[in-house]
Amino acid sequence: MKPFFQKLASLPTQSVIVYDEEIPHFTVPWHFHPEIEILYVVKSSGTSYVGDGIHRFMEGEISIIGENVPHWWKSDQKYSDGQDTTGIKALIIQFKKDIFNDNFINLPEMSMIKDLLDKSQRGIQYVGKNRKKLGEQIEKIFKVTGIVRITELILLLEMMANTKEYKHHASIGYSKTINTYDFYRFNKIHEHILLNFTKPIKLEDVANKVNVCPTAFCRYFKKHTGKTFLSFLNEIRIGNACKLMVEDHITISMASMASGFNNLSHFNDQFKQVMKLTPTEYLSAYKNDNRILIKET
Repeated sequence: MKPFFQKLASLPTQSVIVYDEEIPHFTVPWHFHPEIEILYVVKSSGTSYVGDGIHRFMEGEISIIGENVPHWWKSDQKYSDGQDTTGIKALIIQFKKDIFNDNFINLPEMSMIKDLLDKSQRGIQYVGKNRKKLGEQIEKIFKVTGIVRITELILLLEMMANTKEYKHHASIGYSKTINTYDFYRFNKIHEHILLNFTKPIKLEDVANKVNVCPTAFCRYFKKHTGKTFLSFLNEIRIGNACKLMVEDHITISMASMASGFNNLSHFNDQFKQVMKLTPTEYLSAYKNDNRILIKET
């Protein structure tokens, strides 16, 4: 898993780039780019990483991610292993914020869109009934070109700005790492956690990955995520446990052990803290609602 700054190819005649992806699984790892991105997952499931946020995504996922915000949509292993051959379908729209110059974006009529683009620095995930209308508008953008595409994008952004049913991907304390060196440095930590979260992880070992002492590492981590290292690690473990319980249908105790917790009571406490529900309540809500619940940030 090699992170990178993604340089997107675009034609001189295009200010809004669109991708209609139908592939076996998401292939782009943790990355960032100067374009704002709107992603509509028509078909697939997995885990999304945006800034310091970790969430499950399912069919119908719609998000807007701000410029230079690190993100990664990671398909479930069944797709990459070939166990599920249905593949994924995703509609992706990318554009630079400067397509709206200062005079235009500061118009009174654009105030809500300007606010939306500012909020996208934490990543925004749309939920609820309005998501269907947003999906239809995204599909419409793929059917037009030229100035009409820009017009339809503005209408989509207005719809997003007026939608009250949304959640932020990253926490309120998240501070994005635009500095390239810092991004790669932080990614060493992120990669180590993702590869080892099912096992005991010592703070000293992670600190050594970026050549700092544990005390300096704790300050560094809190500055860049707004969270302690342990709370960040627990969120990844809880997200994995949710997947195991609702998709692999394993028991709560087995999901706890398979996600790096060696004590069921501690797992239950951490689950309640992260998801605002007990594991039993979460499973009940999932079965009744038939959708993944996402914690408030």
